[in-house]
Amino acid sequence: MLATLAGCSSPPRLPATGPHPDTAPAAADNELRVLVFRAGAAARMGHNHVLRAADLRVDWPAAGPVLRFRLAALAVDPPELRARLGAAFASPVDDEARAGTRANLLKALDAAAHPEVVVRTLQQVGEGPRRAVEAEITLHGVSRRQWFVVAVDGRRARGEVVVRQSDFDVQPFAVLGGLLAVQDALVVQFELLQP
Repeated sequence: MLATLAGCSSPPRLPATGPHPDTAPAAADNELRVLVFRAGAAARMGHNHVLRAADLRVDWPAAGPVLRFRLAALAVDPPELRARLGAAFASPVDDEARAGTRANLLKALDAAAHPEVVVRTLQQVGEGPRRAVEAEITLHGVSRRQWFVVAVDGRRARGEVVVRQSDFDVQPFAVLGGLLAVQDALVVQFELLQP
């Protein structure tokens, strides 16, 4: 749901406020990841990114889960997560590149004005292990409805959805006239455990 990333230039470092989200452990029961893919004629010079909602909070009202996380707490390219994602994420990303990506992300999403992302379940269709879910996603001060498929196994739910940055008035990151850029479409993956 986020990104405008791939800009791996080296802006000033952000002040530390507790554990660094790039090394903070994910919640054991709930996880939300965003996969961001490189684009442009010089894409091979960049790399794909993965973001993890390090402070993901999940409430469980009757309509279905409500997910919230702060943009400033996103873990950018955690090495152990990149390793799990395979060859497309195999290139190493150093601390300087992660800091550049984080700064570009927070600037593009105007995180100071819109610090939180909220995903609110509106309705669920179906029963058993496969369900269609409609949710309202609020990002960058814009709310959009989105349908996706969720696999349910007991109290655990897994799913993924494709979200376009431009649908939330976010301009995908590009430099050198688009020679190096990120794709507009992001893949959001989540795993939730209902208490």
